Amino acid sequence: MTFAQELAKRANAIRLATAPVEAVRAATFAIADTLGVALAGSSAPYLDGLASALGAAGNHGAASRIGRKGRYSALHAALLNGTAAHALDFDDCSVAMSGHPSAPVVAALLALAEEREASGGAVLEAYLAGVEVEMHLARAVMPHHYDKGWHPTATLGVFGAATASARLLGFDDDQLASTLAVAVSMASGIKSNFGSPVKPLHVGQAAFNGLLAAKTVAHGMTSNVAAFEHTYGFFEVFNGAGTFDPERALEGWDRFEILDPGIAVKQHPCCGSAHSAIDAALSIRKAWGRDVGDAIETIEIWTHERRLAHTNRSMPATGLEAKFSVQFLTAKALLDGMISLGDFDDERFMTPDVKALLPRVVAHSHQEKNEYLGRVRVVMKDGTVLEDSATTELGRNSFDLHASGELERKFLDCTRGHLGEAEARLLFSDILAVQDAPNWLPIIRAIANEKRV
Repeated sequence: MTFAQELAKRANAIRLATAPVEAVRAATFAIADTLGVALAGSSAPYLDGLASALGAAGNHGAASRIGRKGRYSALHAALLNGTAAHALDFDDCSVAMSGHPSAPVVAALLALAEEREASGGAVLEAYLAGVEVEMHLARAVMPHHYDKGWHPTATLGVFGAATASARLLGFDDDQLASTLAVAVSMASGIKSNFGSPVKPLHVGQAAFNGLLAAKTVAHGMTSNVAAFEHTYGFFEVFNGAGTFDPERALEGWDRFEILDPGIAVKQHPCCGSAHSAIDAALSIRKAWGRDVGDAIETIEIWTHERRLAHTNRSMPATGLEAKFSVQFLTAKALLDGMISLGDFDDERFMTPDVKALLPRVVAHSHQEKNEYLGRVRVVMKDGTVLEDSATTELGRNSFDLHASGELERKFLDCTRGHLGEAEARLLFSDILAVQDAPNWLPIIRAIANEKRV
């Protein structure tokens, strides 16, 4: 068997009836979180321009656009909703994947589920298959894939979106293998565009391409099912000789990656690589016991060289760049005691206190084994030195967040401005109960800010 055929066989074996209850719950939490941040991200100013570029006026098709009324083709909806889901960089993360597993998968599934009026259980099952493919593939190519400059949320996310779409279409192993091979030619996304709107566009494109791969196979498209291991295939071209191990992707399918190492839900609406420094800064502020105000003389930050590579922006010029500036984010956490959705508005993000402090913030890299370790050292003007560290692996466990109520609070923060408090609470409850729903239409229409059906 080719690699694609082996991968397809494993992905098609995932069934809701035999999956651990905890895996199904984790999938439900992840979908809820993704839909919440997508609705919050649907106001990103570049999305309407993207819709115009696509010729997507919302006056045809069977799929909804999150946060906007109208009907779109499933492909256009997947692209627009995937971009919205990553617009705030607030969507969930995977340590194994070094990226965001849910956004490309959910965006593709949302569009196809509406087109086909799929049941809640069918969508959850397809979601599980999609994210398991992404995270198992990551084991074959990481960390070199990431270090080389690829954006795994997109380059691996396209296979998650393709798998999930194929599962919802009821593909057999051969059809799914062909879909994955088609998707090989559609993988894209490089880290040079981090800090710009192109990064969330990567995710929309992954959702679009994954769904397109499945739809073309449904209409008779064929492919080279050896597209992964071919001399000019995915592994050799994207990684290079000696930097990948396909067998690792085919191992461990008796357990679920969504549970171990799991999917982490973000608490801060910015790049996950800066979260450890933010959390250390918040701890320092708490230890200081009062408003730091003008008391700070200097700040030093240490994060892993792999994390600092794309967060070392000493003076960000836009709100989006600020999401990828560990200097800005650490200073903001110390000064305000939190990082909020409203901190990245282009007109207001560079407040006078942050602007005055940034020249005295220095970021260093470390090479310690724990690549999620962040350390912060603050010297106050009175000579007091405060130091702390944190290890935040791109977010926190969704089960802990649900138990504490933080998962719902985040969802409400992201959605109440669009839906109102009562509708946002009802929508959250509906998503958590979606496994038994006969179809997704009420949830999809609600998240699109339309009347429930």
